[in-house]
Amino acid sequence: MSLEGKVALVTGGSGGLGRVHGLVLAEHGADVALVYNRNEAKAAEVAREIEEKGRKALAVKMDLSSEESIMQGVKRVESELGGVDILVNNAAAGIVRAITITDMSKEDWDADVAVNLTAPFLLIKAVFPGMAERGWGRIINVSSVTGTMGGFGQCSYAATKAGLIGLTKTVALEGARKNITCNAVVLGVFDAGSFYDVAEPFRERIIKRVAMRRSGDPRELSEVIAFLASEEASFVTGEAIEVSGGISLFTF
Repeated sequence: MSLEGKVALVTGGSGGLGRVHGLVLAEHGADVALVYNRNEAKAAEVAREIEEKGRKALAVKMDLSSEESIMQGVKRVESELGGVDILVNNAAAGIVRAITITDMSKEDWDADVAVNLTAPFLLIKAVFPGMAERGWGRIINVSSVTGTMGGFGQCSYAATKAGLIGLTKTVALEGARKNITCNAVVLGVFDAGSFYDVAEPFRERIIKRVAMRRSGDPRELSEVIAFLASEEASFVTGEAIEVSGGISLFTF
């Protein structure tokens, strides 16, 4: 499985799962642009790790709530690394709100929709024409089991992650005859990112719902993303692939 000669753009690339996605894509041969908003030092550190693997890397600042910032960021990637062949929409609003629908403000709702759903739409819109012109593209959207199962106090997160699956299927249809695939990975709990913003007793309750009785190693998700980005997955499109250790299965 080789991604040699491909350029990947990973949002939320400065830490957590995004860092591992970038490193794994680089290990398979891709040059990688890492999108960050606030943590420039971490993004630069991940870029150095990728360069140590012999691949090109670029840390790109984008405000994912701003269309102008997204368009400028994509243009910079195209200028410095080349056209984007692989887009991984990994970034999500980093606040675990745990607010019931009656208490959630419209401002918080709008902020989550902007990052979790509108930003992937804008990024896809920005890279899709180049993929179509080159006759090759891979778009992977990172959704969540919260989007398929719901979650108490997670109305905005669940709605946006469900919406991302609908967006995935529509883009898959529009890209099918242009050799552009679009798939979603529906993640459960992993040893990274926002899972550690949750109190430990609650984390333990979540793990008990996982059929495998453990959280995932980030590489277990990143390798699925790398596969979906590869030529080997050329006939896979419009799918929402759950990578969760069986959290949605009925367990005792």
